Amino acid sequence: MTPLGRVPLELTGLTKTFHTPAGPVAAVENVNALVHDAEFVCVLGHSGCGKSTVLSIIAGLQQATLGGVIIDGREVTTPGSDRAVVFQSPCLLPWLTARQNVALAMKHAGPGL
Repeated sequence: MTPLGRVPLELTGLTKTFHTPAGPVAAVENVNALVHDAEFVCVLGHSGCGKSTVLSIIAGLQQATLGGVIIDGREVTTPGSDRAVVFQSPCLLPWLTARQNVALAMKHAGPGL
């Protein structure tokens, strides 16, 4: 808890390095943020600056090389039902109907959705 209220999302020293044939490439380095209850946050930057990488790590779809993400006091290491992602490109399973795609997502979300 801070003077601004509860901190449900905390990024601490978030760093992600990708290993390429040309050597390591830092996608993001030492990102720190506290997001308080009822705060509206915008991740803004030019193409390729690491916005999607940060959001992917928050979602638990990628692991940080260093640092981490804490949501409601728990470290994020995998995807969870408390977070959702809307991808830039369509990612429906083409062999399923639209209804079946939605049903599949609901099935994996578990009870209470």
